[in-house]
Amino acid sequence: MNQKTIVEKISLVALILLPFFFGATNSFAQVDEVLIVKQKARTAIKPKAKPASKKIDIARNVSITRVQKKSRRNYKKPAVVAKQKSTKSIVSNPVVKRIEILPLAVQLRLLSVNKDGSESEFNPQATFTPRDRLRLSIKANQRGFLYVIRQKFPEEDGEIIFPSQLANGGSNLVAANYEYIIPSNCPKDVVPEPRDCALILAPYAESPQEFFTVIFTRDQLVDLPDDVKNTRVSLVNLMTAGKIQSKTLVNLIEDSGQDLVSQAGDTPFAVRIINVNPNDNEEIIETFVLNKLKN
Repeated sequence: MNQKTIVEKISLVALILLPFFFGATNSFAQVDEVLIVKQKARTAIKPKAKPASKKIDIARNVSITRVQKKSRRNYKKPAVVAKQKSTKSIVSNPVVKRIEILPLAVQLRLLSVNKDGSESEFNPQATFTPRDRLRLSIKANQRGFLYVIRQKFPEEDGEIIFPSQLANGGSNLVAANYEYIIPSNCPKDVVPEPRDCALILAPYAESPQEFFTVIFTRDQLVDLPDDVKNTRVSLVNLMTAGKIQSKTLVNLIEDSGQDLVSQAGDTPFAVRIINVNPNDNEEIIETFVLNKLKN
């Protein structure tokens, strides 16, 4: 076998193996990306609000700068205009607008569901078991768009439990100073026991904690549903509006310039979260963690 033939055979083998090599490289890159997202989620999806140093009046207007973001449905792309010959110039739309408006604020209460379906307020700092039946009460200080995400771990994809067919007619557009209970209005033919119209926690062995992320925004989000129209008859399907990737949630958090503080709400155990940043007051993204007893 002459040298030319050997070189040709080596080249042929290389051509055959090349796609496998690049495929393996892409697989490794995808694995790396997944690991990076998981690591980001562990550090990003967590409580952020610090106790307010003094009481903030959420019913008083403040001066804020409106900020356009690509994650919002009303985002306007920069205009592209012809410049000279083949070159183009991108002209940004004016996105800075100063307005007088209430700072974003949202209140959370945790409710324990009694046997008859009635509710008792519960301390969110307590520890829980899968035997507990819980509901979330959320109230915003102004009209806006509400989303609630539930996760067993920060790095896993979340369930969207608001909007839900079991509250607000399936819409995520919420009114000012109105309390929304999640879940509520369960059909009796689907959930005959009033106590079970509730959030049922997973066993400790499955997840020692559960994470509930509340998103309240001035404008609708691109990657989350605005309303739910679901005719499937199971509690899970009625309660959830699908999944959100943890990567999407991390991106929303990283894109936010929010500065969150917490203060007491309207009731003994209520917690109110306020965005006090006047230069980026577009959203509140806060995570509440429920701890479980080991059993």
